[in-house]
Amino acid sequence: MTLTNEGPTASSVFAGWTLHGDGRLTGDGVDIQLPPKEWQVLRLLLASDGALITKDRLLEWVWPRGEVAEESLTRCIYALRKHLKMDKRFIKTIYGRGYRFTCAVNVRQHEPRQTGLGRSQRICSACGQVRHD
Repeated sequence: MTLTNEGPTASSVFAGWTLHGDGRLTGDGVDIQLPPKEWQVLRLLLASDGALITKDRLLEWVWPRGEVAEESLTRCIYALRKHLKMDKRFIKTIYGRGYRFTCAVNVRQHEPRQTGLGRSQRICSACGQVRHD
């Protein structure tokens, strides 16, 4: 997994959902500003390209000072699934190990001279939907 600092002009798009670089999650009638830890956890899951991310690794990346219980991560995952509504299956728990994001994700940069996003096609590995943006 390659993690990049996407900055405020990048968006991660998956199955009708968009995680904006500023921490907003939009789609399916949802437009919310995620709390910072939820945004960081979701961003890491989206950047994983479907690979398992261990609980220890997520805790290390999101809570780098180390003084946090695993329960904090569990609460973040619970909240993210609640925001994703029917698409909560996109965050799969690998019992005793960690989490995996199961839907294809596209990262898009805003064009510097345009106000919109570029057009692309994406196919979700979990639901098989094809969407054009």
